[in-house]
Amino acid sequence: VPPPLPGSFDAVVLGSGVSTAVPIMSHILQGECPEPQISARRSDGLAVCEEAHINPASKNRRGNVSLLVRFSPLDGGPARHIMIDAGKTMRETALASFPKVGASSIEALLVTHGHADAILGIDDLRDFQRVEKVLGDDGELIGYRPVAGAGPLRLISNEATLARIRESFPYLCSQKVEFARPGVLLRRMLWLELETLAADDSSLEVAGLPVRTFPVWHGGTYVSLGFAFGSKAGGGHPLVYISDVKALPPATSEWLDGVAQAGIDLLLVDGLARGSHTAHFSLRESLDFLRRLRPKRALLIGISSCEMGDHDEVNAELAKLKDSEGLDVQLAYDGMLLPSFPAGPAAPGFAA
Repeated sequence: VPPPLPGSFDAVVLGSGVSTAVPIMSHILQGECPEPQISARRSDGLAVCEEAHINPASKNRRGNVSLLVRFSPLDGGPARHIMIDAGKTMRETALASFPKVGASSIEALLVTHGHADAILGIDDLRDFQRVEKVLGDDGELIGYRPVAGAGPLRLISNEATLARIRESFPYLCSQKVEFARPGVLLRRMLWLELETLAADDSSLEVAGLPVRTFPVWHGGTYVSLGFAFGSKAGGGHPLVYISDVKALPPATSEWLDGVAQAGIDLLLVDGLARGSHTAHFSLRESLDFLRRLRPKRALLIGISSCEMGDHDEVNAELAKLKDSEGLDVQLAYDGMLLPSFPAGPAAPGFAA
């Protein structure tokens, strides 16, 4: 898939599923789904998991929720890549989707929160840093140099999430990076630069693309970050991403109302289950949220199997809302390529 035009960006859904991923292992190994809720649809959760298990191309097969954003700078340079979250299934979803969009590395990782389905793939980030061996005049190995003058991989989140990452990966975050000479790593290791947001609600540029971060509540008042990419006149954003949410802080709620008035082209939002959950939007809550913000188009992410149903069946059900309410909403799926949007000018307050 060719990159977006200069000055624009697109994205691919790397993972669209719940923290356990789909198929849910216990459903396959035990041969049962404890909460089938079959009255809500034709396919129960066990059938969904079994189909995902035997069909590698199934849209019911879902990795941990994650997104790859691809930005083409105005100067015509190569596309730059920003990833959201690196969970337990990151390796599989990256191998499935990166080659399709010509991605082999990322400039930055944005992390929503410190749970396993958002951070436990961080160890494999080293495979996104292309390096070449540097030899001395005597032919002996001196060290490793990032290809094309690349610097460290930026890992960006709030203070609480970065503390959890440091705790989980001390060998990546506490160990000092040693250089054989300027720009040449002494050892082949992940060259990581952790960046703490000034606040949960921050504006910055990542790989040249304007990004706005904002807090949502992922059970109680536990903060997970949402992200808005690009900028539109009047304070709108082409793409807004909220993967793990149960409720909104008042300031975020007010801000999102203003963004919605200015325009949201595509909103990706948590939609775990038909039934209620303590840390995620239910399908009903997701739809009520979308009715309030009225984006041009919406996709549900973070989807379970027994709690939601078969991908195509649920999308047929959701499609009726477009006719009845003008609400364009569907389930996302792993590997789904999203349309491109103009990045727009950086809004005041954005920092590189």
